[in-house]
Amino acid sequence: MRLIVQPTLEAVIETNKIVCEAGGNPHQCLNTGKIESAIASAFYPGTYPFAHGGLAKVAGAMCFYIVKAHAFLDGNKRTGALTAITFLNIHGLDLEYPVDAEKNTNALAEIIDGCAASTISQDELKDWFDRHKVYLED
Repeated sequence: MRLIVQPTLEAVIETNKIVCEAGGNPHQCLNTGKIESAIASAFYPGTYPFAHGGLAKVAGAMCFYIVKAHAFLDGNKRTGALTAITFLNIHGLDLEYPVDAEKNTNALAEIIDGCAASTISQDELKDWFDRHKVYLED
């Protein structure tokens, strides 16, 4: 069995600081307990492949839980997405999805917006992550 590196509370908070700074907005963490719960929920019960079924689905679940926790004043969706993608990258995976530069849209932003609006379920988001995973080359 391979070692799975889980994000820490501090890493998620730092991610939010980065996305807020990039967006020109102040960072403010409203509830660290919600972040800890989001991470723990994604990795439940704590042994691979976890309750969610594989790394891409764990990343999708983590994204879902972080977005829905609304633990930050701003940047919850971006923090959820970036934390999940970083987790995938650490484990040799990434996401590949359609981007339309002319319309300034991309499939990742659309699915995460749906998650935040409760029009996309956790299972739909996990399946989306699994369908769009690609393996990074060494």
